[in-house]
Amino acid sequence: MRTDRLVGRVVLSALLVCPAWAAGAGDEPPGLLPTPKSIVRERGNMPLTARSRIVATFDKLLPAARVLSHEIYVVTGLKLTPVYSDGRAGQGEPGDIVLKINPLLRADDEIVAVENRKIVRTQSFAHSIVVGEMAVVEGFDYRAVCEGTSTLVQALIEKDGKFLLPKMTVKDWPAADYLAIMVDCARQEIPVFVLRKMVDNARFYKVRYLHLHLSDDHAYTFPLRRYPKMGGHNRAHCEGDAPKIYDLQQLKDLVAYADARGVTIVPELETPGHSDAIRLDLPDELDRPKSMGGGARLAMMNIADDKIYPVLDGIVAEMCGVFRSSPYFHIGCDEVNSGPLMGQPWVKPFLEKNGIKDGFGGLMKRHVGKMKDIVTKYGKVPILWSGPPLDPAMKDSVIVMTWTADGGSAQAFADGFATITTPWDLGPFAQWSLYLCNGTALDRRRNRVIGANQPMWEMSAQCLSGATALTRQERSWGPDNVIDEPEFKTRTEALTARATRLLAPVKIETVGKVDKENPWLRTSKEFSGALGVKLSTENPFGRIHYTLDGSEPAARSTAYTGPFQVSKTVRLRAALFDGAGGMLGNVALAKFVHTKPAPPEKGK
Repeated sequence: MRTDRLVGRVVLSALLVCPAWAAGAGDEPPGLLPTPKSIVRERGNMPLTARSRIVATFDKLLPAARVLSHEIYVVTGLKLTPVYSDGRAGQGEPGDIVLKINPLLRADDEIVAVENRKIVRTQSFAHSIVVGEMAVVEGFDYRAVCEGTSTLVQALIEKDGKFLLPKMTVKDWPAADYLAIMVDCARQEIPVFVLRKMVDNARFYKVRYLHLHLSDDHAYTFPLRRYPKMGGHNRAHCEGDAPKIYDLQQLKDLVAYADARGVTIVPELETPGHSDAIRLDLPDELDRPKSMGGGARLAMMNIADDKIYPVLDGIVAEMCGVFRSSPYFHIGCDEVNSGPLMGQPWVKPFLEKNGIKDGFGGLMKRHVGKMKDIVTKYGKVPILWSGPPLDPAMKDSVIVMTWTADGGSAQAFADGFATITTPWDLGPFAQWSLYLCNGTALDRRRNRVIGANQPMWEMSAQCLSGATALTRQERSWGPDNVIDEPEFKTRTEALTARATRLLAPVKIETVGKVDKENPWLRTSKEFSGALGVKLSTENPFGRIHYTLDGSEPAARSTAYTGPFQVSKTVRLRAALFDGAGGMLGNVALAKFVHTKPAPPEKGK
């Protein structure tokens, strides 16, 4: 860190450690996560007052202005009015936050991204922030502006009952496009209101994509107009609630909610393996058809029968109709059990007819090609899990999500595929970055690393609801950022407190004897008698309302007046509401599992 005594500035770069944010920190740099590529801290702060406005200089930025206004309201209680100004009446006054789009703004380094359905190296997606007498956020596009406003929410200072923005100049950009978290929607029920919370969490930390794993062996969850009876074979994994088919309008609303916050939702249709649920729902279409003699079900989709592809085409079409804003579509291809299929009598003639000489490997290459053609037809670039053999000729048309040290990852790197690192093993956390995948170090210039994905496999809604710290984003967004672990811990604790106040303002506590914690669901408490429940919030305004049946709370739900007891399993959901009935932040979840004491053994 160097200090310029003439102007009293503090300069940080991605190669330096960003000091922790602290309330009333004066001229200290704000603690941000991820650390910006460059930040210059000027002397003094800009006050936010009831007269401050959020000025959108382009009408399409008004949703971003409204989102920022609501977030500042939840954190501070100040209602900053979002307004549109095209410049003729001025573009901001002292104390205002001004939002601008500048498509000429460029990052100082190249990143790998998809533009116009092509995998390219680009200097797009940068944003800048200048906080002086007013705060000006300028971005290459809508999402870049949103990422700049996330920095403002993190940087807010509370001092002597007032709220301030540190005077500073920032320039920042992602190191790669596809920075994502993945939610497993197909093993336990994940309500839409939990997905909204994941969107807000992603926005807070500049995670650009929310990947929804919508189908697997346990469940298929996307609503199909063509097949309205889908979901009939959905079941729960372990002790969670069985996933349900989502409501179509709720998914459309979720996409709009995410788009307004600069977060893009990427759908996944798992093919051809991990597909028990959809094959049980569509046995004649995707499994062993009656025309082939019936019998035991296969362990994967019947990719030795081209009749499956018009069906998959229709499913992909409906999904793309909802997830319009995503440039990507995930086609699965994880852990395919080929045994039951390859022993069938129709497979050998199919291989001969199509000139496939390398057996199942050739079938998988063909399947990936077929799915690539379908996805491309609907304007998306396909992503698949590493593992199956790939045709090197497709290296510029599909993206491989590498998540194992072997299983196809090494070959994908060697063949020049664009990859998304999805590691199980981070190694020493301070040394990990998006260019490291389970011990394989990648070259950012030679290897086309399009991003990093943080999977949340098999996590319950309760567990997801409590996840507010996305620390891996520090070296996904900025792979050169140096992590000093004590400082990083202090900084993330402060930002977790800010995120909690913004995203999860209601705290749920239990009072009384808990027999045991459920390690699988992590937040589940098992009790046999009565359990006391206490709800609280640090937010000085707003009122808590709750439900016990798992439904999303509303302002008309039961108002919390004090601690209460439960003596059975409930699905407690609580949220904070203002006087106008608007939700402040997101829904808090708890799951209390009531267990009857075991009967005494005979003779005792």
